[in-house]
Amino acid sequence: MANRKASSIVEPTTEYRRVLDDLVRRITSGELAPGEKLPSTVRLAAEYTVSISTIHRVTTTLEDRGLIRGVPGKGRYVRS
Repeated sequence: MANRKASSIVEPTTEYRRVLDDLVRRITSGELAPGEKLPSTVRLAAEYTVSISTIHRVTTTLEDRGLIRGVPGKGRYVRS
């Protein structure tokens, strides 16, 4: 039982890192171009097979790092 608890604590962090690292790579490589709109939260969650809350954490980190910006009512865009 202790192993399952430890695994459930580690797993979201692993998923978070996987998604964050991939989106950073896609942005810095130009695959997601400056000014391009990111897919919706629901679409990203489906694409990476993670929870919506994981995507929220990732996009918050990307905003904090200055890689994307949120536009209320419009979505999130790669910073120019």
